[in-house]
Amino acid sequence: MVLETIRLFFSRIPADLLEKLNQTYQNASVRQVVRGQVKHIRDSNPKEIEALRQEANDQLPTIAELKRVSAVDPEFRMENSFFGPKPVITARIINRSTLPLSEASWNAALYINGDVQPVATSKVRSDFRSIEGLKPEHHVTARFTVGFVKGDKAWTTLAIRQATSTRVELEMIPETAMDFTDKAYLSADLQKRIDFLENQLKQASEFEDV
Repeated sequence: MVLETIRLFFSRIPADLLEKLNQTYQNASVRQVVRGQVKHIRDSNPKEIEALRQEANDQLPTIAELKRVSAVDPEFRMENSFFGPKPVITARIINRSTLPLSEASWNAALYINGDVQPVATSKVRSDFRSIEGLKPEHHVTARFTVGFVKGDKAWTTLAIRQATSTRVELEMIPETAMDFTDKAYLSADLQKRIDFLENQLKQASEFEDV
């Protein structure tokens, strides 16, 4: 039973971390490595989780401001190009926030024939630097080619091309919003890191008795 538990422990560790463990626990037994790593996780993860939660809480006002940047009246159409059908999205980007933007990316989702589930999703990017940035209380008409020059094949299927109706939604990704110095307003996805650390703690508890 102990042997199987140890095998399970090491099976969950990425190759690059295994190398670090070898350097940290030189000449240690397998059981010592497991116990040392479990102790490290139980000691350090709660502190990091607490710090990340505080940072995430501090960012809430900024996130609220960024949610005031929206894509209004988005439309989808298929255009002909040298490479074949090209999916294009147009929308009016309105900055109702107090934050000037140089860049931002959006989650795009395409719906056809009144379906409630999207048939295609992608990320598209706004670069406002060519218009001297998107200032507060300003707006701009944006045009996105999904998939760049050749177009994303997932957005040019026959089902999409023959659809009786289409609807596209654009939602800005807050972590991608940049200020006029090209610096992100937010840290990376903190919740993703918190979830990872909490999962590590949960897994560590499974190996306490090794």
